[in-house]
Amino acid sequence: MSEAITPWLHILAVTVWVGPQFFLFLVAVPAIRTIEDQQLRSRVMRVIVTRFGWMAWAAMGVIVLSGISNIFQEADEFDHVLDFEYRWMNVFALKMVLVGVMVLLTAVHTWVIGPRQLALSERADAGEAELAAMRRSAMMVSGLVLLLSIVAIFLAALLANHEWSFQQN
Repeated sequence: MSEAITPWLHILAVTVWVGPQFFLFLVAVPAIRTIEDQQLRSRVMRVIVTRFGWMAWAAMGVIVLSGISNIFQEADEFDHVLDFEYRWMNVFALKMVLVGVMVLLTAVHTWVIGPRQLALSERADAGEAELAAMRRSAMMVSGLVLLLSIVAIFLAALLANHEWSFQQN
């Protein structure tokens, strides 16, 4: 029973990470853009992305810690988990590369693109072309992170299918 706790925490944290990405990308941000008052729109966006940021980074911390625990559990149960002759390790390595890129892109969005976009949207003299370019950058990075998240979840499903993943290459 205790062996189910870390996989459960991992899945829960992934849900907290990915679900709000869908919501923000497909629902919240497009809805917020319909607010005509620029100052109000900026305040609403700042509140939402700040709260989302805290939640997302906390979820990522849990994902990393529970993922490390899951690796040790798998290695204890299956001797060939860390052997590159098996599909499991190759898929796992690809998943870790995608997660690394995802974390890097999220950090760039959180600490570079997002703050610049919010600051620009709060300036009274900001040009529409400049704002549109920042929105495109933010949307491209957010969309890519969401896509990488979806692919990482698929790779996790492949890893969980031991009948397939514990086959030799």
